[in-house]
Amino acid sequence: MIRFSAKYTATIDDKGRVVLPSSLKKMMGGDAEKPIAIEMDVFSNCLNIYPEEHWNEKVKEIESRLNQFDEGDIELLEQFYENFTTVKMAANGRINIPTEFMKYSRIQKEVVLVGMGKMIRLWDMKEYEKRKGERKPLRDMYKEKLGNKPGSE
Repeated sequence: MIRFSAKYTATIDDKGRVVLPSSLKKMMGGDAEKPIAIEMDVFSNCLNIYPEEHWNEKVKEIESRLNQFDEGDIELLEQFYENFTTVKMAANGRINIPTEFMKYSRIQKEVVLVGMGKMIRLWDMKEYEKRKGERKPLRDMYKEKLGNKPGSE
């Protein structure tokens, strides 16, 4: 099972190509040869990169919770499917990011990739630093979200 972690920096070229750091590519193992999904994050100006297996799990979960005969659910699915694309990663780990996705995430040149378990988040360096400066300290979030709950001792 893939479990991405850590933070990496990279450079993206003018054509929207970024090379996945070798550590992240190694974490993917054989899945590096399969298509990957790139999603525009709905809460932040960043991109989420999923190996095919994990992306398919997410799609299945979303589709299972919606009714194909409900107009609101159909509209949600339409927007959901417009919000991602699948691409093939080159043997050297290079990923081509579509122009629309680059604009959405405000990616310029320097990027940050953050392993997030089943996915990798891709940020413009300035956007990432801005977001990081707005976050609560990790220890405060641990206390708030995990402290004083059963099993947190």
